Amino acid sequence: MDAMTWGFIGTIIGAATSISTTSITNWNTFRITENAKVQDREERARGFQRETLLELQVEIRKYILACSRAYRSSMKIYDLTCEWQEYIPENLDEKLFELNSKTSILIQRVANDALRSKLTELQTAAINCNRSKNECEARAHYVTYSGIYESVHEKLGQELRNLY
Repeated sequence: MDAMTWGFIGTIIGAATSISTTSITNWNTFRITENAKVQDREERARGFQRETLLELQVEIRKYILACSRAYRSSMKIYDLTCEWQEYIPENLDEKLFELNSKTSILIQRVANDALRSKLTELQTAAINCNRSKNECEARAHYVTYSGIYESVHEKLGQELRNLY
């Protein structure tokens, strides 16, 4: 073979090597970029969950406190009159409505299905306590949501620690 043929073969091999090297480099760059996007998206989701759970911790505490005050108000009336009435002072009624709404919104943002379910159970028991038809029913719901609150509070803390 003459020099021109060897030169042509060398050029073809060099071009093929260059193209494959460029393709490999581009593919690796693409994968690195995609991984960075995925990691960024996951970090933003973790940050969103962290902020939601931190805000929920505060709001659920306020909500349960307001529900307990409403329960105690009804119990005071019951102790005085021996008649059950759904009595929630006007300023507490508005506060309960606002806290219930905010808590509901925050609960729906929780990604952990088990935690969201437990939070919904807590909220339902608290609502049922304030809408009870008699003292025994109210007391049962009060005991229920008090117990659920302790476990939910612990699970919220655990979920927060997992996000850091």
